Amino acid sequence: MKAKGKETPKIIWYIYLLCILFLFLWISVLGRNSARNTFLLRKKVEALEAEALHLNAVNDSLAKENLRLKTDPDAAEKAAREQFGLIKPHEKVFRFVPAKESK
Repeated sequence: MKAKGKETPKIIWYIYLLCILFLFLWISVLGRNSARNTFLLRKKVEALEAEALHLNAVNDSLAKENLRLKTDPDAAEKAAREQFGLIKPHEKVFRFVPAKESK
């Protein structure tokens, strides 16, 4: 049985509430697996997934271009002329340099 004069002091209740508040704060904001860190990591994952999707699209287009250059001789010739400046024998090439702007 509990004695009538033995109530828990208020300071103990305040310490108890302070501990609960600290634990709640730790779980929601400060901890390693807190809601804040989870939200930040989720945003980072979404950004990385978007970047991976973009890089996969670039990779697919480069694979198609590579296949086209390997199978189509006209495409290979066009790429050689435009990117590397190659010419056929006895062929003349004219290169036009843009005029400088005058003030």
